[in-house]
Amino acid sequence: MIDDGPAYKLLLQRAVKRFELDLREWPWPPSRATADWGTYWQVRFEDTLFRVGLGVRKLIEAGKLSVEVQELPINVTFLPVRKGFYPGVTDQHHIERFYDIEAARSDQLPVLLLCHAIVHSHVLVPRFDGSGHSGLRLDDFYLASDRGRKKGVYLVDWRTFVDEVVHPVTSDNVIGIFMRRLPNGDELRIPTSSPMGSSETMDRLVDLYRSLSQGNAKSVDKFMREWREAYALSPDPGPGG
Repeated sequence: MIDDGPAYKLLLQRAVKRFELDLREWPWPPSRATADWGTYWQVRFEDTLFRVGLGVRKLIEAGKLSVEVQELPINVTFLPVRKGFYPGVTDQHHIERFYDIEAARSDQLPVLLLCHAIVHSHVLVPRFDGSGHSGLRLDDFYLASDRGRKKGVYLVDWRTFVDEVVHPVTSDNVIGIFMRRLPNGDELRIPTSSPMGSSETMDRLVDLYRSLSQGNAKSVDKFMREWREAYALSPDPGPGG
């Protein structure tokens, strides 16, 4: 459990800034890694990305990231899988072999699902660029989860990731939590960055949380059904309960 949300968010922000600073100002790996430059920066990239992905997941579990930030749409490019082919463990970096680059199209993923894809990533391939004058730069990266790789891969621009994921997450300010509790101790907690005043506002939060993913929808429906049964409340015919 995360005790202090703002402090944890600051650590995520500093991790990304440190990675970018090292790329720009000090693109040479430590002496023990000089024999494999590419591997060193691949590992640094993965370490930074997993810090953010896992960090967002822990913030959500702790009720420290607002549902408004969780649902923010992130602009990405989707490349569909070529018919009958998808990468395994040893060849996931061969993007052109398995995915149709010519059929690429613009798409959007909410912060929640993008970070879930990072945590469960099977394809995670960064594309670096740079020179002796400008230093090393990360342009973008390919991303697909273990399940998602069979449908396609996402191309995520690095600056988009920083500006549309990292910055909103680390500057998020949770000011309220919609909460319901069952007699057995199970809880439904939905953090928000918006004022909670009316019942309509709370219903909106539940609907917003429910719409984020199929998993959320199933868990909310199940919880609200058990909550009404536990407290002898009339059933709600609405989709979110």
